[in-house]
Amino acid sequence: MSSPDGTEARVPTLPRPGDPLPLVAQWLADAEASVAKNPWAMALATATADGRPSLRYVLLKSLSPERGYVVFYTNYGSRKGAELEANGRAAGALYWPELGRQLRLEGRAERSPEAESDAYFASRARQSQLNAWASEQSHAVASPEMMSARLDDLSASFAARAPIPRPPHWGGYRLHLEAIEFWVEGADRFHERLRHERAQDGAWQSVWLQP
Repeated sequence: MSSPDGTEARVPTLPRPGDPLPLVAQWLADAEASVAKNPWAMALATATADGRPSLRYVLLKSLSPERGYVVFYTNYGSRKGAELEANGRAAGALYWPELGRQLRLEGRAERSPEAESDAYFASRARQSQLNAWASEQSHAVASPEMMSARLDDLSASFAARAPIPRPPHWGGYRLHLEAIEFWVEGADRFHERLRHERAQDGAWQSVWLQP
């Protein structure tokens, strides 16, 4: 299709839904079907109480479209855990170059219910469970060998225990979504961006953003 001046018209590929959560679910499903490794890897940004930011990757583990949050798991004593406890605000980004898509998520984070964290921990591989017990994530260690020795000691102490209980310093966070942005790669960097923000009454408002 051509515009009146003879140039090729650009037709938006993104719908403008009243609720963006179904599209988030669809994009995650598309990534799972198309991306070979870690399709749910999310860059998670947190900040200290005085606003100093930090960034790292985590694995997004679930989406609850009906309740409007996503869930990830971590060590509560880690840097991200300390910053979430002090600040409570977070932002995430998922990028899939294979699909030419980027998804940005913003909101407030709170710890998942203990029963939810218990259930997910019980589903993990035994070695991953032991690793969660062994690591004081983000804290200094004298050498990697010390970590290996600690893991060996824990493996011996838990040898007769099945199942392994969830450590109290490890669990989930629910990121309650207050803003969602969809990004679609365009030709010549003429990208498509659609941002949704949740109003105080709970309704979603959307706006197109310039690339």
